[in-house]
Amino acid sequence: MSHAVTASVFPGFAAGAGRVPPDLSIPRPPRVPFVRWIPAARREPAWREALRWSLIGLTASWAAGEATLRLAGL
Repeated sequence: MSHAVTASVFPGFAAGAGRVPPDLSIPRPPRVPFVRWIPAARREPAWREALRWSLIGLTASWAAGEATLRLAGL
């Protein structure tokens, strides 16, 4: 944006002057009175993660089988 266009669009604002008109300024975000610390969740046991992935694999395999049967017309 050239200086002439800037001056005509924003009267009283010179490019590089370092000040922004009050109606164009962005207000400060509200101040948060406190920050609540939430501890990280414990890591799940290995058997539970293995069970989850086996169920995901079983479901994907079942869905692929069903899709194959429908595409084959059976």
